[in-house]
Parts: sequence; structure tokens; C-alpha cells
Amino acid sequence: MFTENFRVIFKGISSKIGEILGKSGLSPNFFTFLTLTFGFIAAYFIYLGSFRWAIVFILISGLMDFFDGAVAKVNKKETRFGALFDSTVDKTTEIAFYIALGLYSPKLWLGASLAISAFMLSGYISKHAQAIGGKAGGGIMERKERLILIILG
Repeated sequence: MFTENFRVIFKGISSKIGEILGKSGLSPNFFTFLTLTFGFIAAYFIYLGSFRWAIVFILISGLMDFFDGAVAKVNKKETRFGALFDSTVDKTTEIAFYIALGLYSPKLWLGASLAISAFMLSGYISKHAQAIGGKAGGGIMERKERLILIILG
């Protein structure tokens, strides 16, 4: 999608970051855990209505998500567990953002619930389409685009 064009640009940057962070001895799963931690902190700030701080922590969480993939690829530490952990953390943090919005303002609860339902349903449909041999597209927005939308919203 939108970010697919930038993956080519950032591939070299990602490799360098992966090499540097890989030398630290920290595992990709450590960065995934940081993604979750900073995501929950961001959700807490959304709940409080401190949106500037929420944006800061959403960006840090997104950066940690970028780092986990960079470290895994460059250092050949990609595992099935790591992929599952990363995907689970991505969904969990997004759900936390929407729940926090709904708790911040009851007026936003319906929209937050619909957003959660939509992205969960799209993932469900995609996986089942693949399971029966169909082609599952990426949809109109990937995680990065959804995070940008949350920040702009």
C-alpha cells in the first residue's frame, strides 16, 4: 500500500539499524515487547486526553516495531514465534488505542468499536481466504497507515 513504496527506500536504513542493534545482543522479541509497552503507555495517554504524549508514545512504539523486524532480518533471527508475537502485539496495541479512545469519550465508543471490528474482521477474512487457496490482499490500509490515521484523528 502507501508504505510499500517507502520499504524500498528504507531497506538500506533498516539493514544498518538491524546491524547496529543486533550487536547489542538484544533479541527481536525484546523490541516487540517494547512495542507493546510503549503502545500501552500511548493508550493510557489517549485515555487521559493527553494526545501530544499519546502521539509521542505511538511513534516510539512504531519505531520499536520497525526495530524488531530490522534486527530479525539482518541477524537471521526470524522465527515463527517471533512473527506470531509481533502480529499479536500489533493487534493488541491497536485495540488498546481504540479502547482508550472509547473510554476517553463515550461519544467515540461506537466509532472505536467499529474500527476494532473492521480491522479484526479484515484479518480474519484474509487468513481464511489464504487457507482455502484464495488470494488475500493487504486491504486499503496496513498497520502503519492505521497508526497515521489514529495520530491525525
